[in-house]
Amino acid sequence: MDTPMWRWFKIYRWIAITGILVGMVSCTGDFEELNRNPNAIGANADHPDMLLTHAVESLGDQFFDVWLGHEIGSCWVQHMAKVQYTDEDRYVPRNDVINSVWNNLYAGPGIEIQRIYEIGQRKGHANYIGVALVLKSYLFSVLTDLYGDIPYTQAFNPDSTLTPQYDTQESIYLNLIQNLKYANELLNPYGDGIEGDILFHGDILKWKKFANSLRLRILLRMSGHAEQEQFVKSEMSSILGNSTDNPIFTSNSDNAALHYLGSYPNNHPLNETYKTRDDHRVSRTLVDVMYNPGNHDNPDWRIVVYAQTPQAGGFWIGLPNGLTSAKAAAYLGNGIRRTSKIGEYFIRPNAPAMFMSFAEVNFILAEAAQRNLIDISPLTPKDYYEMGIDASYRQYAREIVENIPVYYPSFEGVSINIDDFITDFLNHNGAWDAANPLQKIATQKWVAMFDQGLQAWFEWRRTGYPVLTPAEDGLNGGKIPVRLRYPSDEYSRNGENVAKAVALQGDDNLNTPVWWDCN
Repeated sequence: MDTPMWRWFKIYRWIAITGILVGMVSCTGDFEELNRNPNAIGANADHPDMLLTHAVESLGDQFFDVWLGHEIGSCWVQHMAKVQYTDEDRYVPRNDVINSVWNNLYAGPGIEIQRIYEIGQRKGHANYIGVALVLKSYLFSVLTDLYGDIPYTQAFNPDSTLTPQYDTQESIYLNLIQNLKYANELLNPYGDGIEGDILFHGDILKWKKFANSLRLRILLRMSGHAEQEQFVKSEMSSILGNSTDNPIFTSNSDNAALHYLGSYPNNHPLNETYKTRDDHRVSRTLVDVMYNPGNHDNPDWRIVVYAQTPQAGGFWIGLPNGLTSAKAAAYLGNGIRRTSKIGEYFIRPNAPAMFMSFAEVNFILAEAAQRNLIDISPLTPKDYYEMGIDASYRQYAREIVENIPVYYPSFEGVSINIDDFITDFLNHNGAWDAANPLQKIATQKWVAMFDQGLQAWFEWRRTGYPVLTPAEDGLNGGKIPVRLRYPSDEYSRNGENVAKAVALQGDDNLNTPVWWDCN
């Protein structure tokens, strides 16, 4: 029925549609400008600052997330254990995790770092080139330590095939060392500034220190090969012989630690994880090293930061690694309530992702000196060992001082000086062991690397210390894994080159050691 009201509605609709169409035609010239995102990265524009910010955070997100850093790194090196869904703790990593680690690192921060390097070259910006080389060396040192031989020289070459060849770990390590030496030469605190640096906030001197400290880590890791010993000695001596040209970390203020902002999506990955999960506990192995109930008054005081006491009460109790889910749930009557969670410090939204610490540098120098790889006179390996412990304690000084009275009421209202607790530890459980110095150095390095699961696992593989008992219900032939197997995605996309790498390196399983692993 065509009523007057209906006729007016049809006329009004026609007028409105016509107005819209006319408006669209009249503003065609401005349409592109109106729909431009002012925050988007232009296809032909250079934005090394944005790339740098995202690359650094992506590295932290990948290496310190629950799947790779926690359930593989921390569980396999027995810093952490799983109280539910215990497959990873029993050495059964998920295939999709192995695929995503590989894919995300190459396609994410890997390509972003490469673009920073290319922009730096194109613009003649030495500091961006140097920073890119440091980050690339850090990224690929972790990738090759996870898998062994990997695509490297052809990984980001635009002229290369989509099926890059695999480089040997030995050749990668030698190239990383050269890249870090070159980065140190390029990085100039008085040169052009960089932006987007959320790791060192534009402090180029700290990037130089990171480059040389990372070079020491890589050199020590390859030092088990007799044919590389002279090279390692020469390279380490060249770093330490000229602290002006080759600075290294000299205090905790130099630590390569990414401090997250504290709110999603810029919060620490573990903070996001623990909003919905409660299936991890501190390993009994770690608790047994740090805390002996029979010697309650002389623990490793860092335990007040590393672990919480159980919900059911009492002092720290760790969970054995690699139990079945049923055993873990029933441990001590209730595995969830009667064992210790990770310390609150590490699951804060603004918790740090520690790429490398001053404490680690001291332990590197202690071991290198003990093995006669370097001359540190008049200092001794014991000096650097104690400086490593001192640096680790001071890394958590505020939290140690705050938490001790919580667990030890006798300290309530008492003025607490961190120096006293460092001295106490060095006089008891942390005392230098002249009969077994390398074991002592490696064990305290392992403790200091808590929450750095991957690096702690790599170092345990290299040194064999502390002596770890494989998971009780492990599914890897009674062995702790020493690498990740190659992703199934690589077999389908780059199968020929994977096959060549396996033929050269050894069976593609969790038990084939990488090149530097001579333990």
